[in-house]
Amino acid sequence: MTTTPGSVAQTTTGVAAGLAILYFLRPVLIPFFLAILLRILISGIVSVVVRLLPRAPKWLVLVASAAIVGFSAYSIFIITLQGISDLIKASPDLPGQLDRLIRSATMGFGRKFDLATVLGLIDLPQLEHSLASWLGNAVSMAFLTLLFLVFMLFGATRSRDPKILRITTSEARANSQRIVLNKIVHGVQAYLISQTAINLAIAVISAVVFRVAELPNTAFWAVTVFLLAFMPVIGPFVASVVPALFAAIHSDSITMPLVVFAVTLSIFQIAHNLVQPKLQAKSTNTDPLFGLFALGIWTLVWGMPGAILSTPLTVLVMVIAAQFESSRWLAILISHDGAPDAMLPPPSEGK
Repeated sequence: MTTTPGSVAQTTTGVAAGLAILYFLRPVLIPFFLAILLRILISGIVSVVVRLLPRAPKWLVLVASAAIVGFSAYSIFIITLQGISDLIKASPDLPGQLDRLIRSATMGFGRKFDLATVLGLIDLPQLEHSLASWLGNAVSMAFLTLLFLVFMLFGATRSRDPKILRITTSEARANSQRIVLNKIVHGVQAYLISQTAINLAIAVISAVVFRVAELPNTAFWAVTVFLLAFMPVIGPFVASVVPALFAAIHSDSITMPLVVFAVTLSIFQIAHNLVQPKLQAKSTNTDPLFGLFALGIWTLVWGMPGAILSTPLTVLVMVIAAQFESSRWLAILISHDGAPDAMLPPPSEGK
């Protein structure tokens, strides 16, 4: 393959135009992509269950998998909203608790830290308005995601091939498109299944730690850990620091918050350095530096949802770019070992 300046310029222009479209249409595209990822995850679960239970009716497995994934997503959404609501209700007491924590931490230093002065710089009414607006957007986004997902699930039962495969007039070209689409789906599917399983294990173990530390809203913090675990590099650190900070606020000793921080961070390190490489040896092949860059880009474009979805979206971009000669150079840059196709299964022959 030879990369020409024209292909680089063409791909760069297309990426820039695509990011602009993603930004301006984010109220619709975020729930749409969430629904796509959930649909891919459900398909992956169905494939695993069918391999383990070949006699089980596929339609029953599909319904059960969709119900489990849907209920899990609904539970995460409700727990998150309830946890944020509890934090807002407890916000009047937080300044005093933070002031006590800071005073105990800075005891022995000559300079006094005035928390009231810092809090006076924050526009609390504007902050409350922003939170209320965010909650409203989250509810509408969840509804749109559910709507898209329902239509995708029903559409999958009516036709084995998406409409895009029927646009072409040539059977050979349709088979080629089918292979490309299967590669994209399998690549993202492998990542979603393994990463979701790893994050779930991290969240469950962290919930046990939070329960032992008597941290309020254990379920909320466990869900927070689960979601932040999708974020590369920054996510594990934030998921370790924030619960430890709130443990310090509700604890009379500094020992327990330090234990919460150290144990949670250790869980992430063990999962990411020992377990994840074995499970994701062929499901993700993204360069860590580019992953951090992509985290910033997706956060800028889509905010917090973009930060959480940055890795699967980057994997999706890499797999798509690897299928076309003009954009393959971009896939090579995103990949960790320069072989973006290494994470994909062998292509199946078209029917």
